Amino acid sequence: MDAVGDLASQLIRLPDRETYLRAASELLSKLFPCDGLAWNELDTKAAKAEVFARPADHPFGDLAPRLLESRSYHPLVTSDLSDSLSGVWRPRRLSDILSEREFYGSRLYCEGYRELRINRQLSIRTAQHGQGSVHSWVMNRWNHDFSDGEMELAQAVQPVLRLLDAAYANFDLLPGNVSHGDGLGLTDRENEIMRLVSRGLTSTAMGHLLGISPRTVSKHLEHSYAKLGCSNRIDAIRVFTSGAAGGATISI
Repeated sequence: MDAVGDLASQLIRLPDRETYLRAASELLSKLFPCDGLAWNELDTKAAKAEVFARPADHPFGDLAPRLLESRSYHPLVTSDLSDSLSGVWRPRRLSDILSEREFYGSRLYCEGYRELRINRQLSIRTAQHGQGSVHSWVMNRWNHDFSDGEMELAQAVQPVLRLLDAAYANFDLLPGNVSHGDGLGLTDRENEIMRLVSRGLTSTAMGHLLGISPRTVSKHLEHSYAKLGCSNRIDAIRVFTSGAAGGATISI
């Protein structure tokens, strides 16, 4: 199984978000060897931040206040929030934004990163809720930059990380948590896929999340439609969700 499929298969059936963040931290630290990493939630307008860091016993304590303090001048944050729509999701390195001279003369380095021993970073955005509110994974290193190959890997795993971020925020998106298709003759896999379809996921997105190909997803959908007595997605969703409570939708 490739890195993307392996990441999805190990992270889609965890009991809660904290367990997911802990497990994802371990897996990402193996894919991108680093001195430390963190999942960040930053809302610049509400001036709120949450940081889930690895290692958890970070020697500098709670990093959320540091993230809030640096939000107006951290290059990765400001470039994330000001980028064009077409480029907003691209993973980025700190060295792609600042030269060595600019970085070592920056407030970020002089007032924070010198003490933390961070001079290389990679950021992978996983969610954006309006302007100024973002989620991202950030990997930190000292004196060893992230390679172009690692940037390609970051682009490859980003769709899965986006889906998982959304799934653990909307817990009923996760496989095995809610069953709408009981009594309809669907297999467990068909039930999973129909539940994700009813939440608005595309075949490609479902393939990323479940670790299977879009072609396999389409085959499961064909079988599901036949069992539900439908010939299209809209009617199949209507039959599948009939009498079931609604939920949040996501489209990726």
